[in-house]
Amino acid sequence: MIRHLVLLFFLSAPALATAQVGCANGTLAIDAGFDGGRLDHCEFSAADSVELTFRAEDYRVSDAFAWFAFRVAADDPREVTIRLQFPDSYARFWPKLSRDGRSWSPAPEEAVVRSETGKSMTLTLDIDESGLWVAAQELLTARFYQDWLVQLETHFELDTRVIGESRQGRPIHLASTGDRPEAVILLGRQHPVEVPGAMAMREFVDVVMGSSELAREFRERFMLLIVPLVNPDGVALGHARHNDGLTDLNRDWGPFTQPETQSVAGLLDQLDARGIAPRLMLDFHATKQWPTMIFYTQVPEDDTDPKLFASNWLGRVDERIDDFEFKHDPRPPSGQGNAKNYFFKRYGIPSITYEIGDELDRSAIIEHTPVFAEEMMRTMLESP
Repeated sequence: MIRHLVLLFFLSAPALATAQVGCANGTLAIDAGFDGGRLDHCEFSAADSVELTFRAEDYRVSDAFAWFAFRVAADDPREVTIRLQFPDSYARFWPKLSRDGRSWSPAPEEAVVRSETGKSMTLTLDIDESGLWVAAQELLTARFYQDWLVQLETHFELDTRVIGESRQGRPIHLASTGDRPEAVILLGRQHPVEVPGAMAMREFVDVVMGSSELAREFRERFMLLIVPLVNPDGVALGHARHNDGLTDLNRDWGPFTQPETQSVAGLLDQLDARGIAPRLMLDFHATKQWPTMIFYTQVPEDDTDPKLFASNWLGRVDERIDDFEFKHDPRPPSGQGNAKNYFFKRYGIPSITYEIGDELDRSAIIEHTPVFAEEMMRTMLESP
């Protein structure tokens, strides 16, 4: 019976499957054969107990944490013990659970025990033949972006097109409004694990492309360029940070050794050739460094154009959200090849890394992101 169960499980996976490990013992099955799945080793220690190993995607990963995403199913309801091991990393993420791969919730506290070293965690879960998805974060994979692009295409001011391909041939999509002398650029998902940043980006775009008088006035002045998924290979393969080329794309701005960053660089060259001036860049990420939101910006001495944009923007937000603490962390330019440094050095514009806390309640993202979007538009509209 379990073999039929495994077959049904694989047939329910998203269209683009990845070659990952799975295991079964006749009554219990584990697999990661789906878009975004990650499982490096699987071994049963008892009939209802299994040990799973997760490793960094390649030897060049500098941050010691690994993504995990798998499904487990049983031929009859039972309690199953699953030990997740991270031999060369640590358990950064609180597990998220789903019955259908679309609706997710954090695992209950009583179901998770983390080791003192952070090198492993043990889950105790109720499993039946309908199966359970377990992942480090919600699985926002190709299907999520396809649905989003369909939504964007329905907006009469937006056009979508492919501006390049990843190393494995996946498209890099752009959604943009019509040409204006000034442009605002939004980038998303350079790092595959940083799912809350993707959630915030979608909410942010919804507000900027909305029907409010503020949004319409903003779009009359500024062209909007949206690249929702910079690293499609990393997302599909269950990577933590890298693309398929052993490269952190947010360290490849300037060198442009990878086709993904080259695609965006080509877009910027086209803007320059048409006389369109970038005025702001926001790069959406997620972080373990701060529980809510953190914004890495230029320091006041950097004299961005518009001047003091970050301080003015975030100060306005702070006045409106008095019960929600976020962090503004100005930093001078460094030699690191990230998007924040590159856009500032090339254009002298505010270039901001917009980070959401890993475990920030998803309802808080929905509640507060519109304020950040609205005050961004007001602050930009007041710039000379």
